[in-house]
Amino acid sequence: MKERYGVMTRLGIVGVLGILSFFLADRAIRTFWSFEDAWIVTVTSVGPSQVVSLDMPPLEEGEGPVPEDTAWQQLRLPIIVRFEVGSRQGAQESLVVEQLNASGLRVLPGKQYVLTGDSFADGTSQFYLSDVYRAPWVFACVVVLGALLVAVTGGRGLRSLGGILLSFFILFLWFIPAIHGGASPVACALGAVAMVSGCTVALVVRRREWWLVAFGGALGSSALALALGFGVTALWGVTGLSGEGGALLASTMPGISLKGVLLAGMVVGAVGAVLDVAISITATMGELVAYDPRIDTKRLWTAGIGVGREVLGSMINTLLLAYVGAVLPFTVLIVEARPSFWGFFNDPSITEEMLRGLGGAVGLLLTVPFTAALGVGMRRWMVGGR
Repeated sequence: MKERYGVMTRLGIVGVLGILSFFLADRAIRTFWSFEDAWIVTVTSVGPSQVVSLDMPPLEEGEGPVPEDTAWQQLRLPIIVRFEVGSRQGAQESLVVEQLNASGLRVLPGKQYVLTGDSFADGTSQFYLSDVYRAPWVFACVVVLGALLVAVTGGRGLRSLGGILLSFFILFLWFIPAIHGGASPVACALGAVAMVSGCTVALVVRRREWWLVAFGGALGSSALALALGFGVTALWGVTGLSGEGGALLASTMPGISLKGVLLAGMVVGAVGAVLDVAISITATMGELVAYDPRIDTKRLWTAGIGVGREVLGSMINTLLLAYVGAVLPFTVLIVEARPSFWGFFNDPSITEEMLRGLGGAVGLLLTVPFTAALGVGMRRWMVGGR
């Protein structure tokens, strides 16, 4: 009965945190909203839509009328909105917004959206409902997930959550701004891997004397995978321009190294799985040495490699599935194009995605012997070289 009461209490606390975080996030967004051409609005009324234009391919001579493709219809939609932020807060206005029929954005009374507007030299304005206003819900779900992690796993979950937050700050407050500021993407990637690995190892690995093993295993294998990535990009002739957002990034920041960004993304994308393998091997070897400080070196090495093999199979599968899931729309487009077998492997966009997946898999493979070797070296140091 006490255990059931404790579970219900924890779930209740998680629910309260979720509701509180939603309202706090919503209040913060509304208070600090500073966009001059975008507003959070509540749609109070929606009128009937009207077709404005239809983009159609030109007719060839002798052809009949082309069937209408309603997905590309430009719709004009009269709505009444109440502004929730900015100088117009509380005001209601009748507007006409335009959107594609295929946008997938359903405009419903009572829902909140982000309204954007463009002003023209002749004094006219054009408005669009760019998206649903969802930020508070996203923040609340993240808080609930973190709270559930702590509620279920206790102190370990709290340390894991701390590692996640530190990784988030490292990546978004240092790594990405540094690349944007002109620093080398590859150097920044190694720095990010080192900082994320250090924070995670310090929070997760219990035995401090084994921190260096897990840290060195993760960082060393990432560096080796990065070196291999340099060779593969040269061999394959990959430019980094064909990947998602590559062309846009090149046009926006002409001086940036797209190859470097590609390799940096490969390493940072795999560091989580690499750390899992390195920490699993380190924890196992640490337990064996704690149980028998004079354990045979060969036996310790075999144990580390054995654990690495067990973890490796699922981790590589997880990593590759994550890459496929991330580019699923692009993969469906490839199937729609029906490329030839050799054309599939020669396509630059496909080879860049394959480079990310293969680079991450190689990093995981290298983590096993690298971490096991460091573990054996640590054991020899602890027992005075015997």
